[in-house]
Amino acid sequence: MAPRRRGFRTAIPVAVAIASLTAGAGVAMAGGGGGVAAPDPPQVSDVVCISTCAGVRKATTDSKVQVSGHHLGSVSQVLFNSSSGGRIGVDPTAVSAGSVTAPVPAGAATGRPKVKDPYGNDATSPNVLRIVSSNQVQSAGNFSLKKAAATPAKAYYYGKRKPGVTYMFTGGEPTDVRIDVVRGKDQTVIDSFVQLAQEPNTTHTAHWNGLAQGSKKPAPNGHYMFRVGPVSGSMESTSDSRFQYHGFKFPVRGPHTYGDGVGAPRAGHIHQGQDVPAACGTKLEAARGGTVQYKAYQASGAGNYIVVDGKRTSHDYVYMHLKSPSPLNRGQRVHTGQKIGVVGETGDATGCHLHFEEWSGPGWYEGGHFMRAVTKHLKQWDSWS
Repeated sequence: MAPRRRGFRTAIPVAVAIASLTAGAGVAMAGGGGGVAAPDPPQVSDVVCISTCAGVRKATTDSKVQVSGHHLGSVSQVLFNSSSGGRIGVDPTAVSAGSVTAPVPAGAATGRPKVKDPYGNDATSPNVLRIVSSNQVQSAGNFSLKKAAATPAKAYYYGKRKPGVTYMFTGGEPTDVRIDVVRGKDQTVIDSFVQLAQEPNTTHTAHWNGLAQGSKKPAPNGHYMFRVGPVSGSMESTSDSRFQYHGFKFPVRGPHTYGDGVGAPRAGHIHQGQDVPAACGTKLEAARGGTVQYKAYQASGAGNYIVVDGKRTSHDYVYMHLKSPSPLNRGQRVHTGQKIGVVGETGDATGCHLHFEEWSGPGWYEGGHFMRAVTKHLKQWDSWS
């Protein structure tokens, strides 16, 4: 029996905060003449060299660099430290919401590049771009990429298999090989790393941890590719080097429908999650890996259930009515996509289904609250899983 404070048939009071908008509350009001609001100020998360490079963040005059971040679509200038003091500004050669590409001008010096938009907003890279002499740019020699294949074709953050690339190149000597993880939407370099002194005509493998460079958060959902080349930045990709990457996986691994959602009436309370009807015995996998926080049985409600504390989230994910107890135990680590049980109808359940709940931080019946967005989230995960 689950602890009394974790009962599923007892109404849980939820505090509701009501915010009021009043004059002078910091809300900008449009004037009578209308007009167009300025875009969000740019945010910069990284800078990397992408062509004629001495390293991931080592460039020389006429190298191309990419500044990545958010709200960069209106950037009109990239400013570099000047060897004579101050800044040197150049026009970008490519601009998107997530990245800006620009050449390194003559006279640039080591420092943190800055981006600027026409509205007076600017943002500076948290990382230093080192400017070195051209003789420090390693020759690409006769490097030629022969194959590059991403595995798996669809990967998940903290999944059973990390996104990886297997590659082979030809050349006359061992080469420092650079691997870029590139978001397909806007060709932004999300991460970049180097494998030293790799032998030509040999199969090599590299793996990505699924995090954006310098971030503790998973990279955004979407389509990606691995680009491979010498450290100087002459990067190549193949059709096989493309893959999908997502932070969550839909937990029901078989035919399913959607039943009652949050708010459906129940005796003495409301439904706190989303029901996903599926055949008894359908495999259930962790939507997000993490640590098993609870595992128990409740005859009057949840039946066999398990709660997973999602890695790098403040949320808990709850799976109820499992056919039999989960093979996982409290405190055990679980990876995204790992089997946690099978669909059943144990406890107070009519028909085989998964009852799935998502709870905000600090967690399930620990000060958090059940989230009404759970249905939206499940359908998003369903669309790509």
